[in-house]
Amino acid sequence: MNIFRKTAWQSLKNSRVRSLVTVIGVALSAAMFTAVTTFAVSLQSYLVNGAIVRHGGWHVNFPAADASFVQEQAEDSRVTDIVTFANIGYARLEGGQNPDKPYLFLAGFSQETFEALPVNLILGRLPERDDEVLVPAHVASNGGVQISVGDVLFLSVGERMCTDETLNQHVPYRSGREPGTEKENLLVTDKKVYKVVGIYKRPSFEERTAPGYTLITAADGLQRDGLQTGSFSAFVTLQNPYQARSYGEEASADGAYALNQEVMRFLGLSDSEAINGYLYAIGIILVLLIMLGSVFLIYNSFTISLNDRVHQSGILLSVGATERQLRGMAIFEGFCIGLAGIPLGVLIGIPVIRLVLALVEENFRNVLYEGVPLTLTISLPALSAAALIGMVTILISAWIPAKKAARMPVMECIRQTGELKLEPKALRTSQSFGRLCGLPGILALKNFKRNKRRYRSVILSLTLSVVLFVAAGSFETALEQLTEMTMVDLDGDILFQAKDMEEGRLQEVYGNLKTADGVYKSECRPEGMLVFWSESPARSTEQMQAMLEVMGIAAGHACTLSNIYEVLEENRNIRFIVNLFSAVFLAMISLIAVANVFNTISTNIRLRRRELAMLRSVGMSDREFGRMMWFECLIYGWRTLCFGLPAALLVSWLIHWWLTGREGVQAAFPIPWKGLGISILGVFIVIFVTELYAAGRIKRENIIEALRDDVT
Repeated sequence: MNIFRKTAWQSLKNSRVRSLVTVIGVALSAAMFTAVTTFAVSLQSYLVNGAIVRHGGWHVNFPAADASFVQEQAEDSRVTDIVTFANIGYARLEGGQNPDKPYLFLAGFSQETFEALPVNLILGRLPERDDEVLVPAHVASNGGVQISVGDVLFLSVGERMCTDETLNQHVPYRSGREPGTEKENLLVTDKKVYKVVGIYKRPSFEERTAPGYTLITAADGLQRDGLQTGSFSAFVTLQNPYQARSYGEEASADGAYALNQEVMRFLGLSDSEAINGYLYAIGIILVLLIMLGSVFLIYNSFTISLNDRVHQSGILLSVGATERQLRGMAIFEGFCIGLAGIPLGVLIGIPVIRLVLALVEENFRNVLYEGVPLTLTISLPALSAAALIGMVTILISAWIPAKKAARMPVMECIRQTGELKLEPKALRTSQSFGRLCGLPGILALKNFKRNKRRYRSVILSLTLSVVLFVAAGSFETALEQLTEMTMVDLDGDILFQAKDMEEGRLQEVYGNLKTADGVYKSECRPEGMLVFWSESPARSTEQMQAMLEVMGIAAGHACTLSNIYEVLEENRNIRFIVNLFSAVFLAMISLIAVANVFNTISTNIRLRRRELAMLRSVGMSDREFGRMMWFECLIYGWRTLCFGLPAALLVSWLIHWWLTGREGVQAAFPIPWKGLGISILGVFIVIFVTELYAAGRIKRENIIEALRDDVT
């Protein structure tokens, strides 16, 4: 360890209180970085697991693969699992209303395929033989053809052909309407008869542009047919999903492959740049906010430390030390504080986010994926990123004041004449102020005027805390307003409303919907309104939606089905989640601000120990000394509130406008009196407690020793 590092280490030991407070601030900062990154990883894991439960865990789909291709991919070291279903063929959908989807597509599932690809039954059961079939509900809602359980389908099955090309589900329907294109044809190769045994939701693996509605039958006896025709749909799960796109392009010679977009988007691999940008923007904004609050504390701590050692820096410069070596001292000091604070912050952040996740787990289930647990996921790269961001924040905060200090002239450092450069008129105070506050008040005001820069970070830190605290309260209030104003005044759980529907048709719909599971009461009201009460509104609404699709009634402008209970419950859950995370974030930012205030005020008073000892030596009583400290507290608090309260009101109004005005909801802006009152009280409590602690230490010191010693 060279002389410069020894000097920096000795400075840390001599200023134990300041070093301890800085370490605590760094630990809080690192805890917030850890909490944000760990929560992001845990939430990503939750969303990915939920998407897998709902849409399947596969990554790449090849819609037209032969047996040799499937075998080759199964032996690929990048592949962890592969499931297939037989592409039996296409049949015309007689009476179909969607010109871009004129076919029924027959898929032969094995038991393994049923387990790997989610099939959500609405009515009936799964097919058990190769002459039984499941029909998707959107055949009725999208295709306009109603098929019921128990119906028998007589189908002419074949292949889609366009000239000499065989088309698959990945290729949209070629109608020949566009110039320069040929119309495809259906080449019938077989006749099949199926009995409909169930209705299921539209499968997630069916692309929106697919030309056929997917009918699922059992694979018994069909694997042989699939091998003969050489046609399978293969669903591949990779060890590394981030290789999905490159793997698909490499494995598919004709480029016919599809990604599981529902899973990929939560891994940041979505085809939508807007979704990827939104996910990354949230993380970047949170990290920048934490860095902003942390820099206030850490930067100010190093600034005070370097100002404290200006005389020492001048001596080192006079004997040949370079600017680079002085900056190295500050960087080494920051590195030592980081080594102490960052591991402590990581150890604090993990239990905190574990507790937060335990509190919001049930709310997430109600809002997003029911039955999928939100558990803590610890990622070494995420923790490493949190530690790295924390260390970068520390080093930046140490480097900026070190650079300024190293550029000061040598004689100015030794004489310490650069700290205060004021004209006499800048320190003048009015006579009325002197009569009102006396000598202690005049001394307090003059001390603030002569060194405003030293106290600027105190005011900025407290202002930031006031703005964040009031803004968090306003955010909660705006959410409550929005919920109350959009709340439906209806004494029911589920609402169905149809415009211009014939009375007979409406009664038919009513008779079907009231048989949904969990419905214990129902009413048919004027203007096509049906109201239902249910013991399980979510399950009942899901069944009702399926019933409407089976009846060929698509939810839209003319007909609406609303789960009122779920909307209100989601609003409550979202408010709880937002409020909890806001409270945790605000608490940690406020703790950093409190640490900054404590560090700045206590150190500044410590640096003035000779000045204060001189005042006491010429007759200032403890009472007058205390009054001077109280006046300084009032000045800090007043300056903070002058900046903080207008800024807080402006941010609160912007939040209110963004949440209510954008949605067209007319709501008066409520002034956050409660938040403002708590902020004002909190500001003065923090300042007064810190001043009392620092002044108490000064009072206990020996006046003669304080006058004799240099500032350390």
